[in-house]
Amino acid sequence: MTQPSQEGRQPLQEQGEAQARLAAIVESSDDAIVSKTLTGVVTSWNKGAQRIFGYTAAEMVGRPISVLFPPERLNEEPQILARLHRGERVDHFETVRVTKDGRLVDVSVTISPVRDATGKIVGASKIARDITGRKQAERDLRAARDAAESANKAKDHFLSVLSHELRTPLTPVLAAVSLIQETPDLPAAELAGHVGMIRRNIETEARLVDDLLDVTRIARGKVRLQFEEVDAHAAVRNVVGMLQSDVDAKGLAVTLALRAKDHQVWADPGRFQQVLLNLLTNAVKFTPEEGTITVRTANEAGRSLKIEVSDSGAGIEPDVLPRLFRPFEQGERTVTRKFGGLGLGLSIVRSLVEMHGGSIAAASDGAGKGATFALRVGTVERDAARQAASPAMPAVPAAAADATKRLRVLVVEDHDDTRKMLGLMLRSFGFDVTAAGTVREAVALADGQAFDLLLSDIGLPDGSGHDVMRHVRGRQNIRGIALSGFGQDDDLRRSQEAGFEQHLTKPINLQTLREAVAPLAG
Repeated sequence: MTQPSQEGRQPLQEQGEAQARLAAIVESSDDAIVSKTLTGVVTSWNKGAQRIFGYTAAEMVGRPISVLFPPERLNEEPQILARLHRGERVDHFETVRVTKDGRLVDVSVTISPVRDATGKIVGASKIARDITGRKQAERDLRAARDAAESANKAKDHFLSVLSHELRTPLTPVLAAVSLIQETPDLPAAELAGHVGMIRRNIETEARLVDDLLDVTRIARGKVRLQFEEVDAHAAVRNVVGMLQSDVDAKGLAVTLALRAKDHQVWADPGRFQQVLLNLLTNAVKFTPEEGTITVRTANEAGRSLKIEVSDSGAGIEPDVLPRLFRPFEQGERTVTRKFGGLGLGLSIVRSLVEMHGGSIAAASDGAGKGATFALRVGTVERDAARQAASPAMPAVPAAAADATKRLRVLVVEDHDDTRKMLGLMLRSFGFDVTAAGTVREAVALADGQAFDLLLSDIGLPDGSGHDVMRHVRGRQNIRGIALSGFGQDDDLRRSQEAGFEQHLTKPINLQTLREAVAPLAG
């Protein structure tokens, strides 16, 4: 037998080495590299394919590649084989395959026809790359973009509603003020009606601002609760009394079925009343004239009190219920236009209830079929020592009205109309009032005479009310009440650090001012 020459052995050796390197590359690739026949039967399977799909080479060689196809994608293989028969290449085809353990994996597939020495197509080579991470990133990006677009639309809608809701109460107020100015001889009853309307709308405006501030405080974790034992039944009756004029105006029938034997709860009195007021206000607002509202209480297992507020009003659509307690939600936009509001109240209610360790849920059979809100909160055992009636709100001490001992008050406020009205209210209590509009004026007055009480705005043209308080307290014994449009926890803390004993948030009325000065006037 003739042996191959040295020259003949060299190309064979190089060819063998090249094939070995190619095999090593295929085996070490992170991609799945697979070969198959023109009928779709697997003939080779690398470790990359095992890593992606979970099958070993022994499990896949000799089996149809369609094992990896989800049922709804089985029609892809005949289409791919048809293209291979035509000598076409399938390039970067993105699809989904099924792994051995049943997971779906996103892949990008490139399939090329394999030819023999004569150029005949005898099979196919397939490279599949796992693109699950990229596809998930794309889905996340789309979701984030959709969420951003939705948030932007919600923001635009909210700003539109906010503008409407803030302007609406001001419209009749400005109209009434103009009428009063131009009609000095208005009958007393008509004038009283206009004044009452002005007050109601200003209070509505203040509630809108308070809701906005509450949402911000809650989101930032700045709400601080002062817990004490609260009689839930007394709180319900108090809130119903607050809304009595609105109830009477619509001819509503309000039924109280307060049957819970244990109705003492551990709560922040103001915030607990805020929750009840919101629920009852909604019931009044969404219930048509001559409708009914029922408030029920009952004890449940585990020392729990359930308070239900039901109405025969507008009801809630089923698709709205899951998002009812989200901020800025108030059902459909037509509901917002019809009934007003910013859609913040129920979000605030849920947050406050959860801060009390309770829960709130809503139920309705649909539009026009009324709604029921169920509040659940834990009860506390009654303590006879704590059952004494709450003392009445202190009146302004008699000493204040005593002409021989009139309380001397320094009012610091840069807004002319507010400064004037504060002076009138304080003088109606029998106080001596001196007013200033700047830090400089206030300091000069305090350096020249003694005062018993400082009532100061915080934001002043040449400094702050904190500066006034620190200066005056350094020179005389004086008590102080801060007055500001800012009412966040940090604002209250800064006022306290400056020496103020109370911090009132604008706007305030006569009763609020009377209650504030009463304990400081003694």
